[in-house]
Amino acid sequence: MNSYKINNKFYILAILDNRVGNRNQVFAVLSELNLPYKILDIKYNWLANLPNFMLQILGGCAHVKNLKINKIKSESCLILSCGRRTFPVASKLKSLFSNTTYFIHLMYPRLSLNIRGCDLIFTPFHDNVKTSDRVIKTLGSPAPLDIIKIKKKQYKTKPIISILIGGNHGRYKLKSHIINYMITEALNKMKQGTILISTSRRTPDNIIKLIDKWGKKNKVFKIVFHPKINEEKNPLKEMIAYADEFVVTGDSVSMVSQLCQYEKPVRVFFNRNFCSTKHIKFCTKLIDEGYAYPFESLLKKCDNIKTFNTAKKISKEILSIIK
Repeated sequence: MNSYKINNKFYILAILDNRVGNRNQVFAVLSELNLPYKILDIKYNWLANLPNFMLQILGGCAHVKNLKINKIKSESCLILSCGRRTFPVASKLKSLFSNTTYFIHLMYPRLSLNIRGCDLIFTPFHDNVKTSDRVIKTLGSPAPLDIIKIKKKQYKTKPIISILIGGNHGRYKLKSHIINYMITEALNKMKQGTILISTSRRTPDNIIKLIDKWGKKNKVFKIVFHPKINEEKNPLKEMIAYADEFVVTGDSVSMVSQLCQYEKPVRVFFNRNFCSTKHIKFCTKLIDEGYAYPFESLLKKCDNIKTFNTAKKISKEILSIIK
C-alpha cells in the first residue's frame, strides 16, 4: 500500500470494456497505483455506435447491456475509465456517487458532454486536443511492464529480434508488400540469429497467412504467434524478455509505448501508407528524443538507451490529487 492517507474503505472502480488496448491501459495504471480496486466489466449493444453526447442525453448507460446502476454502491472511490464508450458510464456514476469520488479518464472522449465533471483526463500528446487544468498530455499510452526471468537454454543463436506487427485502422490498411519488405530487410541484415514474431488482433487475415509462409520456410523464426487465431498462451512476455532488440510497426501507440519501457533498442517501422498523421507524429517524436530508432538502423549499436513509463507518470498525478 502506498504511504498516502486514504480512507480504509477507499477503492478504485475500474471500468473495463471489450477493447484489449483499453483494458491494458487501465491495468497498467492500477498496477502502478497499488491500491484496492473493483472491476466493472461492461458489454455494449448496438447503441454504442452513437456519439457520446447522444449516449449521455439518453442517460449515459443505454449502450450497455444489463447494467444495474442502483446495485453499484455509492462509496468513496476513484472511478477509472478508458476509451470513448466508457466515458458516459463513468460520468453517470460520478454524478450519482458521493462528493468524495474522483473521476479519472484515459484517452480524450471526443464529442462528450460534462467534460468538466472529470478530475483529470490523460491523453497522448499527438492527439489534437488542447491541454488544460484537467487535460494532461503524455508521451505515449500506459502499458504493462512485463518482466520475466530468462531461461538460458532457449534461443542461443543471436541476435534475437522480436517483431511486433500491428494492423488495419480506419482507412489505413496494412499491405503485403510492407510486411515482405520488413522481413526481407531484417533477414538481409542478420548473418545469423533468431526471429520471434507476433501479430495483433487488428492484423488482417492475408497478412497472417503471409507471415506463416515466411515462418515455415525460414528456420530463424522460432515463434510465430497470432492472438487473433491462436488459442494458446500469448508469448509476448517471453518475446520481450529474450529479445536483444525490437522491431514494431508504428500504427500502434500502445505496442510502441510498452516496448519503450525496456532498456533495449526499439526500431520503429512507419510510413504514410499505413500510418495516420498522428502515428507519424508520435513515432517521429520518439526517434527525435532518443526513445526509439528508425527501422533502417536495425542491429546498429545504440548507446544510452532512454526509456519512459507513462503508467508511472499517470499514477503519480492521480496520487497527488487523492492523497
